[in-house]
Amino acid sequence: MFRPLVAVAVVLVSIAAVVSPAIAAPTPEQREQLQALKLDIRKTSNFLKRGLVTESVELVRSIQSRMETLDAAQDAEIAAELKQLTDLLAASHGVLELEGYTLRPLLGYVNSPSSSMEMSATPGTPPTTTPPAPLPDIFPAANISFTKHVAPILIARCGNCHVTGSRGGFNAGTFEALMQGPPEGRVVFPNDEIGSRLIETIETGDMPRGGQQVRAPELAALKTWIKEGAKFDGTDPKAPINQPSASPAPAAMEMARLEVMDATGNEKVSFSLDVAGILANRCVSCHAGQNNSGGLRMDNFTQFIRGGDSGAPFVPGKPQESMLVSLIKATGNERMPRNGPPLTADQIAKIETWIREGGKFDGTSARDDSMLRLNQVAVAKKATHEELAKLRAASSQQMWELSMPDVKTAKVDTPLFLAYGTIGEDQLKEYVAEADKAAAKVRTLLKIPSSSPLVKGKLTLYFFRQRYDYAEFGNMIERRDLPGNWKGHYRFDVTDAYGAIQVPSEDDYDVNVLLGQLIGSSHVASLGDGTVPAWFSEGVGRVIAYRMNKSDPRVQAWDDQIGPAVSSMAKPDDFVNNRLSPEQNGVVSYAFMKAAMGRGNQFDALMNALRKGTNFNQAFQSAFGGTPSQVATAWVMSGGR
Repeated sequence: MFRPLVAVAVVLVSIAAVVSPAIAAPTPEQREQLQALKLDIRKTSNFLKRGLVTESVELVRSIQSRMETLDAAQDAEIAAELKQLTDLLAASHGVLELEGYTLRPLLGYVNSPSSSMEMSATPGTPPTTTPPAPLPDIFPAANISFTKHVAPILIARCGNCHVTGSRGGFNAGTFEALMQGPPEGRVVFPNDEIGSRLIETIETGDMPRGGQQVRAPELAALKTWIKEGAKFDGTDPKAPINQPSASPAPAAMEMARLEVMDATGNEKVSFSLDVAGILANRCVSCHAGQNNSGGLRMDNFTQFIRGGDSGAPFVPGKPQESMLVSLIKATGNERMPRNGPPLTADQIAKIETWIREGGKFDGTSARDDSMLRLNQVAVAKKATHEELAKLRAASSQQMWELSMPDVKTAKVDTPLFLAYGTIGEDQLKEYVAEADKAAAKVRTLLKIPSSSPLVKGKLTLYFFRQRYDYAEFGNMIERRDLPGNWKGHYRFDVTDAYGAIQVPSEDDYDVNVLLGQLIGSSHVASLGDGTVPAWFSEGVGRVIAYRMNKSDPRVQAWDDQIGPAVSSMAKPDDFVNNRLSPEQNGVVSYAFMKAAMGRGNQFDALMNALRKGTNFNQAFQSAFGGTPSQVATAWVMSGGR
């Protein structure tokens, strides 16, 4: 039985401010300013990584000034956006303060550690808490307790900055906050003490600061705790770590539980296309991460259907009995979303219809994809070639500005490619002309119909003169270190499609061959309704490079590496399951696809099925008579034939 509307609303929403900002949608100009602020905040982090501290300081000060101007508008939706931006800015702001720079305080939107504490019944009276366990002098060799051993270490050594404070945007005042980490990413990885940044920063001496020091027994205890799985032995992971005996959250079994139900494809309303975008734009700012008002999180679909403190957000098939619908149709202070104007009648109707049809999921991953990502993928799949090209152009521009801020840039836009480069415009045009030639060769080799685009939505090409810039692109955009012998690579994920190229010096390699490889891989990756695995598209691209010029230094290096790479596999299908290093996986995939593409009729049948949108595994098994793992095993057992 559902609680009365008012009671449910009180549980779901945050305590209202005494004076609420006026409800008025931001102007287009204000939205542009908010987007520019988000991009500039990312630039501050980029500047710091490149050692450009002075530039970062100046940009942070400019950002703060612009945020204060927007804050003066007293608009609820702008206030919600500024809250998110402040959380993002906190990391760079904290680093610069630690470096000794004087900056204005952040806007009063960052979650303070006290927000998770119990509210006192009497104003000015601190809440009653259970004192934390004392810091032990010695620790056991195994079975480390979070409440008895780890929490006291954190309070004693990190407390001023990261338990009672949020220096650098990181607050570890609760177990949940500690495991979530700062905006840059997690600092504790269960069972991996070597890869956990918490341990790394202590061992390098970077933390703690201010004269504190983690003793050797304490560090050993932290390592053991992580190695044992970073387990929590308290009653409530959301409780402050200096109050370990706080009352536990309501047991999950008391709440109605929803399960992920897959859509049939016959629904009138798609969650990913029609509903996820609404939630991403209007609800996630108050219901994600630590901003989980009412205990309801919308980080992804799985967390959304878990519900919050008041139970499930909807009743499948019954929108009239669903808490979500009741709240978005309410009036006054009970209405959701609290920030900004109410949802439109069309938006509410879509949510109601989706629930009436069972509240089913039609995305790729209910657990991994954010609401925004679900919507972006759905929009990209539905868009025409021309519509997607416009969307992709905006995304490509943002990626370039993020990775190469304040770098002199050339840009060329053609029917096939959108190109950026840290080179002159004339030289960039020459490389794009080479890309056109390579595209024609790829179309011939893969028998691509003339009526089909090489890549739906066009392919973006990024050209870098210096290795440093190419590597920085990998760090900033893909969050990884690119292998040292790579001269270029591609990335396709439905919404974005690009190739990144370090331009050759003299006869370093044949750039036409590299372009053919990246274009071919991108084309293959775009088929099969997004189900084509990376090993397959990478292998096809490398075979195209081989067929374009067997004497290219890069191609010859691959051929030399085939034997050692295949020998390094523990199982014949290691490359199919991406168990090798990126370069080894690419080399073995190349060798395998050489053999597979040699079976012309079978490979053509596979490609034709993929162009019709057939799932890759189904198309592969139909064409080759076995699963990729089975065919890979037979290939290895036959000596690579």
